[in-house]
Amino acid sequence: MKFHNVTDQIDAENADLRGSVFVDANLAGTRFEDVNMTGGEFSNVNLTDVNISNANLAGMTIDGVRVPDLFAAYKTLHEKPANV
Repeated sequence: MKFHNVTDQIDAENADLRGSVFVDANLAGTRFEDVNMTGGEFSNVNLTDVNISNANLAGMTIDGVRVPDLFAAYKTLHEKPANV
């Protein structure tokens, strides 16, 4: 199925969209819930105000940096020293 120069809302539930490609697409305000994006690639994307929660980030990288490592470094920098 191909959509070209279309302005419409798509609701996909219990759908297998493996291998789909979005190029020059406006997905602003789109909600993804219980979605498997294993092996997906995002390039030249605007992630302004995007919220990611309750996600499995194993193996995820941003510009080659492992996201779990970023969180570990952030936690280390912002840990409060233990009261001795």
